[in-house]
Amino acid sequence: MKKDKFREYALEVALTVLKISSTQLDKLKEKGDLSGVEILQEKVICPYERIYGALLEMKVDKMSDEEFNSFKEMVEELRVKNSLTTEAIENALKRRDDLKNNSGSKVVEKFYKYNINRLLDKKSKIVEVFNSLGIEEQKLENLLKDTIQEEEQFDIIYKLQPVREKLRDVEIKYVKVEKDIDELKKKLESKWPYEIYGVVSEKELLETYKEAFKTED
Repeated sequence: MKKDKFREYALEVALTVLKISSTQLDKLKEKGDLSGVEILQEKVICPYERIYGALLEMKVDKMSDEEFNSFKEMVEELRVKNSLTTEAIENALKRRDDLKNNSGSKVVEKFYKYNINRLLDKKSKIVEVFNSLGIEEQKLENLLKDTIQEEEQFDIIYKLQPVREKLRDVEIKYVKVEKDIDELKKKLESKWPYEIYGVVSEKELLETYKEAFKTED
């Protein structure tokens, strides 16, 4: 197998492990097995995510024969370690090549991009609400400073309380939407979270995962 073809083979090995692990991770999350999620994330997903990232940057054509042979041995060890057959990897490669732009990976990539834009819009609206409440809070605080009468002070404090509660709620929403945006951006940058679906067709993926792809506001 030529060097550039073997690099594709190596990428498919990493993607296959990540796809299997991703499915296992979803099942563990459904069960609420937080310990299992943490172990799988740390022991399998994170290491193979790094391997996949390194393979994307790897210049196999510049490797010496000795370096390339060592690289091949490492990849084969990873394949055997994860009980993957050569035939399974080669079939996945052929399937990925046959599907190309009609693969499920394109669907998932578009879904991530769409959701980022949706969440950015949501974040913008949250910021608007926060700024509006912040102005209202500042006005009441300034009024409180300038008020001498105790009865009027209590009235202002009474008005301040719900404004501050709303601000706290908005802050919580902001933190959550920011976290969701960061997670989606990371998935796009890592590539593997959508490339693992490159061996299924767009139609197959939409039929299987249509419930999971429902947008939640």
